[in-house]
Amino acid sequence: MVVDLRKVAAASGVSLSTASRALSGSGRVSAATRERVRQVAEDLGYRPNALARGLRTNHSRLIGLVITNLVNASLHVIAEVVHDRLKASGYHLVLCITGDDAGEERAYVETLRDHNVDGVLVVGSDDEAVQSLRETDIPAIHLARRPRRPAGDCVLGADIEGAREATRYLLGLSHQRIAVVAGPPAVTSGYERLAGHRLALDEAGVPYRDDLVFQGPLEPAWGAEAAARMLALPEGRRPTAVLVTNHEAAFGLLPALRERGVRIPGELSVLCYEDADMLRWWDPGITVMDNNAARMGDLAVSLLLDRIVANPGSTGQTPTEYRVGAQLVIRQSCVIAES
Repeated sequence: MVVDLRKVAAASGVSLSTASRALSGSGRVSAATRERVRQVAEDLGYRPNALARGLRTNHSRLIGLVITNLVNASLHVIAEVVHDRLKASGYHLVLCITGDDAGEERAYVETLRDHNVDGVLVVGSDDEAVQSLRETDIPAIHLARRPRRPAGDCVLGADIEGAREATRYLLGLSHQRIAVVAGPPAVTSGYERLAGHRLALDEAGVPYRDDLVFQGPLEPAWGAEAAARMLALPEGRRPTAVLVTNHEAAFGLLPALRERGVRIPGELSVLCYEDADMLRWWDPGITVMDNNAARMGDLAVSLLLDRIVANPGSTGQTPTEYRVGAQLVIRQSCVIAES
């Protein structure tokens, strides 16, 4: 049976308002009454309504994390880091998974607003959802994706430089035909990582080939399809190396290559953007450009908590863009191309 404040007041022999003040520690109630009401509440198993308390104090101690999926190991790491940092700071995390659906993103943002959250971290860029955040006084931080008109600071990867360095590494191994499996161009990491790849090719004087670029949805199924398309190319045009720019595609491409008997790195060198346990454990271990997901999550929480403490409202503040650098981790999946 749910015990509400009225039952606590009645059992304590005080008014509803006095019971409320006593449990909030108000100095307008004597110490003896505060202790009596507190003891009765404890004996009855009373738990205060956090939402109602948040509406009164303007602090709910809730932080929303709106995220596209947990298939991507980087997003999984970010969610864990955010949870641990918020817990240590006395906040509770409300996790919202959109499935990369714009309608879901809008719905979750509205729900978080209705529940008076103290702040929002968003992996997403739907214009209507961002506009909804801009119209509130809720501090917001954008993670991994930069919307056209941010509602708050943006914490992004140094994706152009990271992909540029990854391609340079493959070029340094004498690979001239490098395929790229990338996310959709509307996603920040999708177009920036492809842009970094193209910059490295231009610097090396290697032609950019549209038939070696496979852009698609952030899904393992797309990685498997991209593998099939690569292998369907004529032998003289087939890539000797592939840069996979997101986990979702990598988790589909690698099993597909194994099922087709493609030897890594003997027939195809593979370099993946973003690290994950699966890539470390794969046989052979997959060389990666680690995007430092934990650092991104940690920085995003720090920025959000600073905004909450310094100024509860995000409206009117000029957003700042932060970039977290990537690091090449060399394993066994890339070798010098045969001449």
